[in-house]
Amino acid sequence: MIYVIPFLRPVPLFCAENLARVASEHRWVLAVYVGTVFVLLPALVIVLVGAL
Repeated sequence: MIYVIPFLRPVPLFCAENLARVASEHRWVLAVYVGTVFVLLPALVIVLVGAL
């Protein structure tokens, strides 16, 4: 959906490059990112949907 708006097209690439740069310097950043995106956020969505 970001690619529909032309001036937002570089945003995902910029974010991915910065995350890769930081993760190559600090390995714990990658572990926190993966844990947050693939464990905590889905668990939060499940809990919130279950509460509704």
